[in-house]
Amino acid sequence: MKRFIFIIAAVCFLGCTAIGQKDYPEDKPPEGLKLSSILYELAIDPDPENFANKHNILFHKNRVRVFIYFDPVSSGLDRKNIIEKYKVIVEKKSMDLLRAMVSVNILIPLSRESVIWSIKLPDKPIP
Repeated sequence: MKRFIFIIAAVCFLGCTAIGQKDYPEDKPPEGLKLSSILYELAIDPDPENFANKHNILFHKNRVRVFIYFDPVSSGLDRKNIIEKYKVIVEKKSMDLLRAMVSVNILIPLSRESVIWSIKLPDKPIP
C-alpha cells in the first residue's frame, strides 16, 4: 500500500512539474540565436517598452541600444549589408564591434545572421 501511494505521489509530482514548465516561456534564447537572455526576453515580451522600463534598458522609439559583435572573418561588405538590411543605427564602431540602436522587432532575425557572433546590452557601471 505504501509503495502504491508513493508511486501515485511521484507521478503527480512529476506531472505537475512538467505542466508547470510548459506554462512559462523560456527565459533563454533557443539554440542558434545569439542574443543575451535579457534581450531575448525583451524581444518576445508583448509590451517591450514596459519590460525595458522595468529592467532599466535604454528604449527609444521601439529601439534598444546594443553591442553587436561581428564574426572577425566576415567582410566589410557583409557587415554593411546587414546594417542596411536591418536599418541598424550605428552609434560607434571599433573593429568587430558596433554600439547601435536596433528595433526590438528585428533582434531575433538579426541574431540569426551568420556574420553576427553575439548581441548584448552595454555593460552598466557599478555604483
